[in-house]
Amino acid sequence: MNLLQNITTALAPAGLNLIGTTPVTDYEALVASQYHIGPLHPTAKTVIVIGNGGGEFWEHFRDYADARPDYFQQHEHPLDAYTVEVIESTLTHHLDLTRARYRYIYPFQFFDGLSVSFMHLTQAAGLAGPSILGVMIHPEYGPWMALRAAILIDQELSVPPVAPGFDPCPSCTERACMAACPANAIDIEKGWDIPSCVQHRVRVSTDCVDRCHARYQCVYGREHRYPEDELAYHQRLSFATMRKHFKKK
Repeated sequence: MNLLQNITTALAPAGLNLIGTTPVTDYEALVASQYHIGPLHPTAKTVIVIGNGGGEFWEHFRDYADARPDYFQQHEHPLDAYTVEVIESTLTHHLDLTRARYRYIYPFQFFDGLSVSFMHLTQAAGLAGPSILGVMIHPEYGPWMALRAAILIDQELSVPPVAPGFDPCPSCTERACMAACPANAIDIEKGWDIPSCVQHRVRVSTDCVDRCHARYQCVYGREHRYPEDELAYHQRLSFATMRKHFKKK
């Protein structure tokens, strides 16, 4: 088995079921220089992009945390900590066998003041397309997907993209997401109106405390919606970020 097959097989039991690749040059063509890979790994040729679709990854995390009663108290961001543990404990052996030079990166970490755009990595790897909800959207899982990690590696690797050019919102006729948003913050032309969303959630109402109603009603991937406790977990984090940002205004 080659490296990408080993990675796919090794991560599948953890619910990390989305694996894509992009040449570094293709990703860097999409972003400003401050998001380039070079300063993080000068010899990298490929980015291996790792994510999850649906709620299986969360279910494994829930079981893991339940078996460790203090896990939520020990970590400020327990799901992120779990992600690092799973990725590195599962993949380091396979990567080391290749003798490649590689580096793990995560969407929730900054490196020496540098960051990488995981949304553009997703696009470059052909794993998902844009949506008016402000999140990426997958042909099968809809908006119920997330990028968890990436590997910068000095080898040329590739897997066929699963969603090249996927851009479903302009042709959607149901547009249930727009009707479901209590803040009227979703627009087919303008996309996600962040100020209106923040204003509603921070100042006006608590009706979005457990979930984003617009995302929940997206016509894609409804059978793969996250479990209720995962919806609430992510929503609490986004509310805390919004409240912190709003106070700065």
